[in-house]
Amino acid sequence: MIPNLITLLNLFIGCIITLLLIEDNLSIDIISYLILIALFFDFIDGLIARKFNMQTKLGAQLDSLADLISFGLVPGIIMYKLFMKVSLDPYLPLLGFFITLASAYRLANFNLISSNLKYFKGLPTPANTIFILSLMFIISLPNDLSIRKIILNNNFLIFTTFLSCYLLNSRFKLINLKFNDFKFRGVNKYRILLIIISLTLILVFGWLSIPIILLFYYVVSYFALTYKKN
Repeated sequence: MIPNLITLLNLFIGCIITLLLIEDNLSIDIISYLILIALFFDFIDGLIARKFNMQTKLGAQLDSLADLISFGLVPGIIMYKLFMKVSLDPYLPLLGFFITLASAYRLANFNLISSNLKYFKGLPTPANTIFILSLMFIISLPNDLSIRKIILNNNFLIFTTFLSCYLLNSRFKLINLKFNDFKFRGVNKYRILLIIISLTLILVFGWLSIPIILLFYYVVSYFALTYKKN
């Protein structure tokens, strides 16, 4: 029950984030911290389950249900709110929830695939959530009016929404970030390399680094999985 309880904490945090986003009564900084906490719970529940052989079918289903709220509904609401800042059309912002639909489809499909694979097919929902959150965070930064103008544009938001939906369900192989141990060998070395470089970029560039990290994730995954095989 320990991994399942941690998964439920992820779901609980996701519910809180959803409520705060709807009520619009907290800063984006607090929202981002809560999402990082949900990410931590999502990471640690699987790690504990694998390390102590506690994996169950119930846990797998529960994990996807929790992720649908924390990393499916939440980015949909964030995109909806971004659209609301610029769109005069009352229906266009609803397009943001296409991300929620694409996340649900991905999570349901993911449950049908073996969990022992060393790679994901398509962008994991937590990574996609961080990407969408970074847009909200970037436009809140001072002295970035040019970037803010680019992001707060209907065409950009529409493109980003459909790009997000595509990446979630694409067939491109990405490194599975689930650790069984922390030894620097095999795919683990690519995982550790990705984490170290990502943390370095975040410390230097902050949220502006997220799109760069996402691109780097694809490049590292290509060399670790596709190029290496060839």
